[in-house]
Amino acid sequence: MVSRLVLGGVLLVAGITKALDPGGLAASIRTYGLNLPEGFVTFSAYSLPYLEILLGIYLIAGLFTKLSAWATNALMLLFILALSQGALRGLEVDCGCFGAGVQEPDSVWYALGRDAGLLLLGLHVALSPGGRFSVDALLRRGRSRGEPYEA
Repeated sequence: MVSRLVLGGVLLVAGITKALDPGGLAASIRTYGLNLPEGFVTFSAYSLPYLEILLGIYLIAGLFTKLSAWATNALMLLFILALSQGALRGLEVDCGCFGAGVQEPDSVWYALGRDAGLLLLGLHVALSPGGRFSVDALLRRGRSRGEPYEA
């Protein structure tokens, strides 16, 4: 449960801070030197924060927990790969992990370590049995008693 809450909380905070400044996030994405089409950069800058917010809420609530954890793991792997290629190419990558207004250590290695730790938390959530304190658990209990599921 703690892994789920920490991971969800980090995603929620990261998403909210990025959603407040999509232009800053777009600028950060450009520093990765990936030569992405500008339309994709803009789309990512406007959509990624809301994906992170949604995943954070799902993880905190424990709703669609396994699916949310695997989606988060895919995001973390994507972030790790993007940061790694920038670091290996000697670029000064602006992580943009928590938006432009949040001061983070300048080291790309710090960001890589943090993302690797979050990936480990995500793997723990995805591979562990479902917790008792979640919406998923409430839904399982209701179905086991024969109560109909109502949306």
